[in-house]
Amino acid sequence: MIRGVVERVRVREIDPDEGQRLLRIVRRSSGSVVTWRRAQMILLSAQAMTPKKIAELTFTSEDRVRDVIHNFNADG
Repeated sequence: MIRGVVERVRVREIDPDEGQRLLRIVRRSSGSVVTWRRAQMILLSAQAMTPKKIAELTFTSEDRVRDVIHNFNADG
């Protein structure tokens, strides 16, 4: 049996405008919880946190974290 290679998933470099927008989303108390959680995942990944650790902190699955990071990397 061949063991698969686990891909290291990390967010791409975030430009200053994106960083400020993500911080505003995380800091505000109103708005979509889903958007808040996604922004939180991206910021944690930008700090070199692994998807496993992000999943533990955000109470979700590693697959969900990877999906959010992939989507951000593709679409911002």
